[in-house]
Amino acid sequence: AAPIARPRAPVRFRRRAPAVIRAATTADADSPPYQVAARKDLYELRIYGGHYVCRAPYNNREKGLAALMSYIEGGNEESKTFPATQPLIMRYECAPGTEDVVGKTMELSLGAGVADPPASAEPEAVGVAAAGGDLVAVVGFEGVATPELAGEYRRLLTAAIRSDGLELAEPDGFRLATYGQLYSLKPRLNELMLKVKPPGA
Repeated sequence: AAPIARPRAPVRFRRRAPAVIRAATTADADSPPYQVAARKDLYELRIYGGHYVCRAPYNNREKGLAALMSYIEGGNEESKTFPATQPLIMRYECAPGTEDVVGKTMELSLGAGVADPPASAEPEAVGVAAAGGDLVAVVGFEGVATPELAGEYRRLLTAAIRSDGLELAEPDGFRLATYGQLYSLKPRLNELMLKVKPPGA
């Protein structure tokens, strides 16, 4: 296979230092559970376990975060509170065959052991959803996750996946996980994720 051109920014997987990333391992109840199925030169293949998230559609980042925080701080039918978990995951849907984003949501895991989360008090702004149960290719990078940089890593990861004989399960969508203070846009650790079909599926 022809060599794959790498982006200008360095590609790095998550550092394990707790001072850098609080939810850095699957043993942390705050982090969505997963197992590493394979480690490639550029990316990891992860199998995510089932878990619940609060999820909000958004156009404005601060309004989306406010909706998530409202739910975990008691804005639900049971006035129940949840930890502010890591990472924040954004899901993007693009117009078929393009990089034009036509829909996006953001979500936070509700933590381990949550089996029956209460409904949102504001279902139009934020809801509860089951997540996980999928195979995901993940590439990590540091910096400010601008649309241009995310697009560059999406193209890079897509090429690497196809070079390895795998197929995208959602070719018009991608996820971006970010670690660090929720309301900060400073350089941070990011993970771009693409859902992959299981081999032989």
